Amino acid sequence: MGSRLRFIPVVFIALTAGCEEPRHVAGETPSPPAKKEEDNFIVGKRTTEIRNAAPEVQNKGTVVTPPRITAKDPISLQGNAYVTMIGKTSILNIQHAMDLYKATNDKLPANYDEFKKEIIDANNIALPQLPHYQKYGYDEKEHKLVILEYPDLKNPR
Repeated sequence: MGSRLRFIPVVFIALTAGCEEPRHVAGETPSPPAKKEEDNFIVGKRTTEIRNAAPEVQNKGTVVTPPRITAKDPISLQGNAYVTMIGKTSILNIQHAMDLYKATNDKLPANYDEFKKEIIDANNIALPQLPHYQKYGYDEKEHKLVILEYPDLKNPR
């Protein structure tokens, strides 16, 4: 009889282990599920979105930022270093493609549209995803890839 009483609490615990689901009360509208952490996870994701830098900087208060490590605490340092590394390698990869284009055509792309068509689309380039507050941009005057940072997205009010 003693071993039977010890068995009942174990069975009760095992049966109630999956009861962490949200409860729905009659008359209440269930709230939408919260955005999962992995939705913001950028490691391994790629993008082909490259914006024309001049209009972005003029009209939207965007700043061109060099890729640099800004974190000072050990928690966010690794993530910040990753973002900095992918930014630098992306700029170097595009610069290499531009050098090859110049060697072949004796000129650099004349404007943003030619850059998109002859460099990005022709080479099927997909760049590593940046954080939500940064985007890639093409500087037509300097003929180079830059990183655009949107302060409003970085520090929402």
